[in-house]
Amino acid sequence: MVVQSNIFIRLVFIPIAIGVCALLIVLSQERKKDPSLLSYVIGYGICVSINVLVLIVTMGFLLLPCYIITFGPLMIFSFKLNKKLIKGAGPHNTFISFICKILIPLLIWFMAFFPFSLWAIKEIIDIPAKNAVQQEVAQFQEEILNSKTYVDLTQFGLGIYKLQNEGDIYLWDITKPTDYVTNFEGVYQVYESHFNRKDEANWDNAWGNSNQGKDILYDVYFYDDTYIIVTPLREKPVNSYYWGYIYLCKDIKKNVDLFDVGILDPEVVEKLRELPGEKLSRKELSEKLGKTA
Repeated sequence: MVVQSNIFIRLVFIPIAIGVCALLIVLSQERKKDPSLLSYVIGYGICVSINVLVLIVTMGFLLLPCYIITFGPLMIFSFKLNKKLIKGAGPHNTFISFICKILIPLLIWFMAFFPFSLWAIKEIIDIPAKNAVQQEVAQFQEEILNSKTYVDLTQFGLGIYKLQNEGDIYLWDITKPTDYVTNFEGVYQVYESHFNRKDEANWDNAWGNSNQGKDILYDVYFYDDTYIIVTPLREKPVNSYYWGYIYLCKDIKKNVDLFDVGILDPEVVEKLRELPGEKLSRKELSEKLGKTA
């Protein structure tokens, strides 16, 4: 309780008190007919110093509450200081005076909105780099779309799967574009991707739910030159997500590309069961695929 009280005093009470004091300074200066430039500089400096100090002390955390407290006085001081300087300050040289009247307001308002102004400048500077990344992402999406279709399983409630090159680590579902593109191990995740288990001995260990050593049967269907291996459905979704897994491959043999697709809807399996197929034990499948039984 003592620690919580100290935190409250430091992060809430003190900023409020300082903000009130700054506001009182504003009100007191407004009562004068012609407040001095120094009074505006002092008030402005107090507000800016509070924001910068809190930013340094908290390493960027909990800045917003203090910033909100000082925002009102800071805006008043910024406006008054800017007006005072533009009117009365500056060299007699017309060109230098013009430059000062541009730079001074920029500096005043930059510090008034710091660190958000710094973030805005950084965003502007980063625009060319971000545009370049967007173009690269768009090009990668186009490459995937133009690559050969691995298999189209939309009629079963799944997707259209694309594989750029044999042996690639990812199989792409172009029916599920990603809203927020991330870069994982140098590859842009532009669509929902499915891992290639070709080099994994324990091939059906997705999400740590292995059937290794279990005497169970997998359903195997053949559709559009593709083998579809379906694991038994679980009583409830694994990690509240997948009911089981579907594995896609072009042949059942060693060193073949083998991609896993999570089963989100059990009805998908019901539709797949309309295809002709057979049941194979996990052990037999593992031996044919060259995997751990």
